[in-house]
Amino acid sequence: MIGASVLLALSMAIPLVSPTLPAMYAYALVSGMGFGTYMSLDMALMTEVLPKGAAAGKDLGILNIATNVPQALGPIIASVLITSFAAGSDKLPGYRVLFAFAMAVVLISALAIRPIKGVK
Repeated sequence: MIGASVLLALSMAIPLVSPTLPAMYAYALVSGMGFGTYMSLDMALMTEVLPKGAAAGKDLGILNIATNVPQALGPIIASVLITSFAAGSDKLPGYRVLFAFAMAVVLISALAIRPIKGVK
C-alpha cells in the first residue's frame, strides 16, 4: 500500500512539472494505477482487520462512510485552494498548490499505514 501511495504522489508531480494536455494524460494513467492499487489493497486490509461477528456489517458501513466523505469534500477543498491561490484569471498557480497539497496528503496517508503490522 505504501508503494501505491508513493506512485500516486509521484503522479501528482507530472502536472506540476509540465502543465500540458499530454502530461495530464500521463497523470491520469499513472494516478489511476496508483489509486486503483491503493483502493483494492485498502479494502482487502480493512476486511481483514475488522472483528468477526455480528458487528462486521456495521463496521463496513462506517468504513464506507470514512472512505466516501473525503471524496465528497475533495471538490470543495480543491475549489477553495484553486481560487485562493489564483493570480487573477490565471488559475495555474492555484492548480499547482492543489497538486502539491494532494501530494502531501497522500504521503501523510502512507505514513498512517506504517503502524499496521499485519492482520490476525
